[in-house]
Amino acid sequence: MFSFSVFGEIYNHPDTMKRLLIILILSGFPFTLPAITVTTDFRLPEPVTLDHNRITVGVFPQVELISIVQTISKYPQTFAFLMAKDSSEYRMDAARHFGPYSDHPAVRMLDRLSLQPGMLNFSAPSNIMLLADESLRLRSDIETDEFVISRAGGPDSLMVFLELLRDFAVKSSFTEFFCEHREFYLAMAEQTVNSMGTVNYIGELEDFYGRSQRSYNIVLVYLYGPVGFGNSLLHADQKRDIYNTMGPRSVKDGQPFFGDEEYLRYMIRHEFSHPYINPLTESYWDLIRDFAAGYELIPEVARKNVCGDWQECINEFMIRAITTHLAYNDSEEAGNKAYAREKSRGVNCLDELLKNIRLYESERDTFPTFDSFYPTILKVFQDRD
Repeated sequence: MFSFSVFGEIYNHPDTMKRLLIILILSGFPFTLPAITVTTDFRLPEPVTLDHNRITVGVFPQVELISIVQTISKYPQTFAFLMAKDSSEYRMDAARHFGPYSDHPAVRMLDRLSLQPGMLNFSAPSNIMLLADESLRLRSDIETDEFVISRAGGPDSLMVFLELLRDFAVKSSFTEFFCEHREFYLAMAEQTVNSMGTVNYIGELEDFYGRSQRSYNIVLVYLYGPVGFGNSLLHADQKRDIYNTMGPRSVKDGQPFFGDEEYLRYMIRHEFSHPYINPLTESYWDLIRDFAAGYELIPEVARKNVCGDWQECINEFMIRAITTHLAYNDSEEAGNKAYAREKSRGVNCLDELLKNIRLYESERDTFPTFDSFYPTILKVFQDRD
């Protein structure tokens, strides 16, 4: 039996060799790769975070790494609305430091995968990086998320991509860059925490859904545009680490602003709700698919700006109704403002959803969790078919 070396590691199992060769060929790399040597003891720097009312807020190095790779790749040309456009000092620092590595195989692989619909774009890059540990290897303490992994081309493709990212991090001195900007990251976290106010959002959400989760995190990404992604990692006990990965709402004088209290309240409630609602929609998908014709009744403004397919519309409409309900709990003025916003975005069944949510809240003895109520509220969509 012969063996060969890829990324500085020796492989001598026939199946492993075959899979890696196929992945490398499909990845568009020449058969003879440039020298790629990754130290086995590589570790990312520690995240820069603050804790506030059970929410961890800050900059996570694995997500910062992928945002940098996205910035120097072709990704901003295709997904300009997802990436920062400012000419801030930090963005210029990143361009100067990492620009010479724009032709690294990790960047080329990102380009190939991100240009394919439903692959390594939108929420997938940050979600995939959260699957990785401090050595940029897949974490062993979480459940396998086949859907997320498929967006990197499958497990073998993801393994290659993480190896390439590790090499990129070593060659580009990512750790040194991250550590040099720790004070800047800390200032981002402090500004966000100071804007969050005193509301106990986690207590509110866990009371509403009737279930607790492992952790709640806000991942600040300066190089992203004003977007938010609701990511999560599932553990064996069926509880999740929940992440709201978000870019700044604006940048003023080179300083990022991730939103005032009203904006952050909406983002926290919305993005932290996705890991509660999305798995329920997936578990009832056989039923939901039977009345998918209802998608044609959804206003074009919603299909264009809120949800691209039937499953996504179920999730988005449900969550937007829940955040509107919670806004009414704040005050009638806040509720009316949220109601008007969601109606303008095409949530055309908002009244029926709110009526059902009020029913759920009034009958918690019958429906102790939102999971138990979910089949009931689904009838809103079924009746519209």
